[in-house]
Amino acid sequence: MDKIYLVPHSHYDAVWALTKEDYFYINIDLIIKQALDLVENRDYKFLIEQTGLLEEIERRNPYLFNRLAKCIKTGKIEIAGGEYLMADTMIPNGETLVREIMMGKRYAKEKFGSDVPVMWGADSFGYNAQMPQIYRKSGYKYFAFRRGANRDKPSEFWWQGLDGTRILSHWMPLGYRAGLDFDRLEENFQLLKDAAATRHILMPSGSGSIPPQTRIFRAVNRWNKNHQDSQMKIATVSSFFNQVGKSADKLKTCHGELYSGRYSQVFPNTTSSRIWIKQELRKYENLLLTCERWASIAWLLGIPYPNYEFRNNWQKVLWGAFHDVAPGTGMDEGYEEARDNFSYLQNHLQQFLQNFCSIISQNLQVQEDIVVFNPLSWEAKNWVEVEMGFDRGKIKRIGGLRSGREETEVEILDFSRYADDSYQTVKLGFVATVPALGYRTYKIIRRNPRDGATPRIRISGNTIENQFFKVRVNPANGLIDIFQDGKRLVSGNELVMEEEIGDLYYHRENLGEPLGTEGGEEGVTFGQFRTKSFKIIKTPLRRVIEVESEFFSLRWPYRLLKKLRPLIWRHKYLSLHKRIIIYNDVPRIDFITDIDNRHPQVRMRMRFSTNIKSPRYQSETQFGVITRPVDQYHKKTRDKWVEQPSGVYPALHWVDYSDKDRGITLINKGLPSHEIRDGNIYLTLLRSILMLASDGIIGPAIPTPDAQEFKHYTFEYSLFPHQKGWKDADSFKPAYEFNYGLAGFQLPVEKRRKGSLPYRFSFVEVKPENLILVVFKKAEDSDEIILRLFETKGKKTNGAITLYKEPSAVKTVNLLEAEEGDIKYRGRRIVLQVKPFEIVSLKIKF
Repeated sequence: MDKIYLVPHSHYDAVWALTKEDYFYINIDLIIKQALDLVENRDYKFLIEQTGLLEEIERRNPYLFNRLAKCIKTGKIEIAGGEYLMADTMIPNGETLVREIMMGKRYAKEKFGSDVPVMWGADSFGYNAQMPQIYRKSGYKYFAFRRGANRDKPSEFWWQGLDGTRILSHWMPLGYRAGLDFDRLEENFQLLKDAAATRHILMPSGSGSIPPQTRIFRAVNRWNKNHQDSQMKIATVSSFFNQVGKSADKLKTCHGELYSGRYSQVFPNTTSSRIWIKQELRKYENLLLTCERWASIAWLLGIPYPNYEFRNNWQKVLWGAFHDVAPGTGMDEGYEEARDNFSYLQNHLQQFLQNFCSIISQNLQVQEDIVVFNPLSWEAKNWVEVEMGFDRGKIKRIGGLRSGREETEVEILDFSRYADDSYQTVKLGFVATVPALGYRTYKIIRRNPRDGATPRIRISGNTIENQFFKVRVNPANGLIDIFQDGKRLVSGNELVMEEEIGDLYYHRENLGEPLGTEGGEEGVTFGQFRTKSFKIIKTPLRRVIEVESEFFSLRWPYRLLKKLRPLIWRHKYLSLHKRIIIYNDVPRIDFITDIDNRHPQVRMRMRFSTNIKSPRYQSETQFGVITRPVDQYHKKTRDKWVEQPSGVYPALHWVDYSDKDRGITLINKGLPSHEIRDGNIYLTLLRSILMLASDGIIGPAIPTPDAQEFKHYTFEYSLFPHQKGWKDADSFKPAYEFNYGLAGFQLPVEKRRKGSLPYRFSFVEVKPENLILVVFKKAEDSDEIILRLFETKGKKTNGAITLYKEPSAVKTVNLLEAEEGDIKYRGRRIVLQVKPFEIVSLKIKF
């Protein structure tokens, strides 16, 4: 007999097409209150997804919360998913996804005693390839999801992540509304039965768009009366999985990310909708993780740990990671809270770093002027900038810096002076080499550094060369060619403007060619870019190429263009300022592109053209690296797909396109949307959008004036040219160095006193460097440290962690910090074996 599990539920949107308060009213007063009445008085079950909603109920209505708690504890209401908020899993950092789960599951356990065995993925836009490991190490046994399946049957299978971890999974072939319309139960049952691997059929029956239906009891009774070969019951999702699990050994295994549009929509172009959200989210994810590391070190040095502040800060980041916030797919008003949260984080976290600087200064052995912090688990050599202020008459000349016996050249980027010609304020820039998760201090020297302190950079005409590569720039349009070993590797940094008649969910265009390109080889007849200025700035440590240009929608004459030069330029809707930075001894080329946009309905992408012919490329994903095919834009599908391949994918910090001899790593700061097509690497900067959903089907046709992106943007990205493949070149290192950076501060004079810390120091170092430190934080429930790392090259690795002092105990824990076993250590050194792409979490007691 077929067993049908009709699961009443509600999908909670924290914000989307209505306001946050609207959704509280809908979910609390119109849905949960009515569902609770049914649960208490009838044989009814109900599923709640997200604990952020339960926290709000606890705050607003304790009486209602107590009733809910009683029903959750008796099993009549089930928490499935249990994240603080249902996150997008493709855009945020992997650790952000862990915190969504940890914050939610801790709340569910504390308030209701619930372990939440089922992850419920009702509406996230696909799932990255490490979610099986994240879910299993967070205590989930099962996974039910709606979007991204790459096969239509069976709907039950094992999903295997990059490290080999598997989780028993169910794809919802008809989404989470399969049992919503009781008049279509027969039709939908047949479709679900055809896809099912067993005779147990999951039929979700809910939506955030309607209240619970009392008709459900009549529908179930009628079904059971009219069907002798099947039985329907109102059930929990865990009861479905408990039965399917009995046949789990017979199920097939699916590998890799669930990000296919073949059977459901994953909306890949949402990775560039409202691009400011992606930029801010990545910035504050990384900054918050950095501050956690320094706060934990300060705690080990005797300073109280700010538990409440970090929980508050993480809630603000988790709001930005919500599955309708991070993709940018809601109405304009829904993003005001995200703006406020990011503004708060900017002020709060920067102040925290300044306070930590004071803590270090009080513990130094000697007096110094500058301290530079490195948050990464390997020694980093990177550009850093420091703002300083001085008393009148103290500093009249800055020749360089000294750290130990090493001397370093500096650039004075900005300054102001007193009347006696001494410096009042100075902004310095220099290349610092700083120990792993540690610091290095510097003393100002008045004279120039000793000769040979810094490698030289050469320039000849419009060609710049350092020890790593050669860059040639075209002064007519500012485009560059990059050479390595005498061979051209890549060219471009070319802005491509394309028509955009889509919406927040989809990119659409009719033209089939760009509106305009900086190179001028493509574009519609009337418009063209015009270079306004070009210069190469020579500094002691860098060469900075600056290009200003504008796009005009009309220039005249607009016929016989190859013979006649333009005389009249009109309708300027775009201004562009590019800075291309080449360092003496940093093997990256950094790009800072400022855009003032007033052009509606346009997609802007940076294009880099290569001679590489590889059919695949690598992309960083959460806690790992995946391989994807190129040229998906040209893919012709044999059958009808729900969503045709676009070639557009998200990445975390980097993508790499290589052959066996050489390659190029494109690094982004909060610009996840990219495509590789015909040997070109495209990085999407923004999409100017008029409507939330232009077809009125995916969502309401709400105008989105703010999503037209009529504003100033600064985009930061970088290229890392290299020999051989990305693994040999350690492409992840320059990517993390570019994103996390070094932080430099002036050491406070009035608080200086002698301590025990030397001029350079490492608190934690991880070897080899393919083991990337993610977390160094105080444990949630004890006076211990949580250290988390992952393997990024896909190879079994013998690793070692060197701590700044000897621990008294080291244990392995899961992502919820539950202890699993002891681990070997000797003195300050912890040794461990790590599987390919494995996430390892340790609890360390000092």
